[in-house]
Amino acid sequence: MLARTRFVVLAFFAVQACVGIDVDTGDPRVGEEGRVRFGGGGCAAGSSTTLAVGSTQTLTLEPQSAALPADLTTASTTPTIIEARPGAAPDQVVLQANQAGSARIELHSAGGIWDYLEFHAEPAASVTFTAAPAVFAGATAYVKIDEVYGACGESCPLLGQGFLRWSAPALTPLRDSNGVAYFTAGATGDTRVEGREPSGGALLVDHPLRVVPVADAGALHAQVTIALPDESVLDPQPAPVEIPAGSLFLVQVQADAAGSTVPLAGADVTWTIEGDASAVALYDSGTEDPPEGPIFSALAPGSVELVAQIPLLGRTERFPLTITSP
Repeated sequence: MLARTRFVVLAFFAVQACVGIDVDTGDPRVGEEGRVRFGGGGCAAGSSTTLAVGSTQTLTLEPQSAALPADLTTASTTPTIIEARPGAAPDQVVLQANQAGSARIELHSAGGIWDYLEFHAEPAASVTFTAAPAVFAGATAYVKIDEVYGACGESCPLLGQGFLRWSAPALTPLRDSNGVAYFTAGATGDTRVEGREPSGGALLVDHPLRVVPVADAGALHAQVTIALPDESVLDPQPAPVEIPAGSLFLVQVQADAAGSTVPLAGADVTWTIEGDASAVALYDSGTEDPPEGPIFSALAPGSVELVAQIPLLGRTERFPLTITSP
């Protein structure tokens, strides 16, 4: 659980914003029988039972007293509004919001209802997102949805991912995965990335993007974001850096270009580690890497070079790192 929590922090989800939030006496995610909690959904929506229309959300079943039954199945009383199906793991359930309304999500065991909880769906009214202002032609552009809100704004965060309908002239859509929409940049020049709510068409993302010629790429740099062993996250800093053993860190390559900085998505960089093999390793989170780049684990004191191969630019760059004692 600690490793998973630290991964979520490092992947730039707003975990720190959860600190200090008042909690009601009753947990709205605990089933009506009190046997399970429907966990997941990030920070702002971590206690929400409302999904954005058109979205999908994987929730983890957290037993509150006894273990989950081996024969547990899931069902929705109104699948036309919210569908429910098993997840990739036995303790997961996937909800899909098809239209506005409510549905009771039931967990069945031994021929009866083991626990249940009512979920709702409503159109998203706003989102917060992260996206770079520039990208190289032929490179991967991305828009990362950080939080989703309903009609009452930040007071009503919504669950769900993958519901926005994207349009982006000069970009080719690749996929929408884990709350991140990926594109391949085409012709150089100024363009926009738009994301609309599916049921009413409201414009929720309107992001200007400059597509830069590859020939403009200058010096390469690496920004390193470090999650310390105590789970505090340091501000991004340029390599070379010193990193305490026991930390996790994320590395993103950036290039100077015509007086500005153009970040490269992790999909456009291949990394190898040279030097002390016991000091640093790629971190296996069990999920997809953040769009900015891979996560590494600082294992033990030593010195390494992270070698970035960037086929799009025809470049290889080395970034030295020192792992220090905790």
